[in-house]
Amino acid sequence: MDLNKLTLFKMVDVERSYLSERQKVLAANVANANTPGFLPKDVTKPDFSREIEKLTANKQKLKLTMTDEHHLSGLPEKDNGQGGLVYTPKPTNPLSIDGNGVVLEDQLNEVSKNKGDYNRMITIYSSFKGMLQTANTKINS
Repeated sequence: MDLNKLTLFKMVDVERSYLSERQKVLAANVANANTPGFLPKDVTKPDFSREIEKLTANKQKLKLTMTDEHHLSGLPEKDNGQGGLVYTPKPTNPLSIDGNGVVLEDQLNEVSKNKGDYNRMITIYSSFKGMLQTANTKINS
């Protein structure tokens, strides 16, 4: 059985790629905290609407809507290859005298949130894999 064909494992792989890319971007933001003119970047979350449509193909379609003006703020700069885009959001805090927009406390909070999301994703993956292994053991017994 190829676990990569299961929807949950596909979604976990996309989430893992997104969180890894976001960690790289956040690390670059922290590293450039003293670079004149540097503005912090972020990564857009992957679009899971196609997976949701597959799961609800026989049911009423779910329509995704933008509920906050900040969901799509900033201009896309590069595709990270997983459906997310690296972009520079509009600064919410005043820039420093040299034009730097990185607020270390905010970036470190985002790094912490990203780590928590990654740990949550790994926990879900491990739990689901364990359930499949248990089911397979009982079938083979």
